[in-house]
Amino acid sequence: MSKVIVWDWDGTLVDSFETIRQAYNAARTKFGLPAWSLEETHINVALSGRDVFPKMFGENAEEASTIFYKTYEEMAAKTVVAKPDRGNMLERTSAMGIEHVIVSNKRGDILREECEALGWNSFFKAIVGAGDAVTDKPSPAPVTLAYEQANIKPDASHIMIGDTPVDGHTAKAAGIKGLLLSGETREAADLEGEADYIMEYKMLEPFLQKYWGL
Repeated sequence: MSKVIVWDWDGTLVDSFETIRQAYNAARTKFGLPAWSLEETHINVALSGRDVFPKMFGENAEEASTIFYKTYEEMAAKTVVAKPDRGNMLERTSAMGIEHVIVSNKRGDILREECEALGWNSFFKAIVGAGDAVTDKPSPAPVTLAYEQANIKPDASHIMIGDTPVDGHTAKAAGIKGLLLSGETREAADLEGEADYIMEYKMLEPFLQKYWGL
């Protein structure tokens, strides 16, 4: 049985929310919307930009998107920070025979730039972001694309790990298990019922070892 984890990116493996907040606020203030706090950013950015901007900015969506990405791209690779222990964890789990791919709602080119900046490319067999597939999470399309790029046969035992309900919904749509990390951007009570498994990060590796009999 293949052992595969489909990873979310922001809030799960890395923390770039302050940069995301500043980029959104550059666009929001331009069009007279109140600036977001960091907590509001955590809550509101689970979907991809191409899904969020039309709802948030209406007819100004294209200009708002341009402002957001111009602001974000100036800071992205310089400011992305790995969450504690994530790099070591990826190394340990890879040594256990677990294969890793990324499926994120961050734009694909920026996602790959950030992953390269952290020196993590070797851990992942595919890195799929917003705009790479025909639709973004919670659609299963980017998961399907990641499997195709990695030459991995889908299996219901594979696990998608993220930090928001969108990740749980994506896992269900893709026919794999969903695991949400509590205490990252949302507490366990806010994630209840949104995935097959909910746990704190410190419990993740023991769970994976038991789940796959490692």
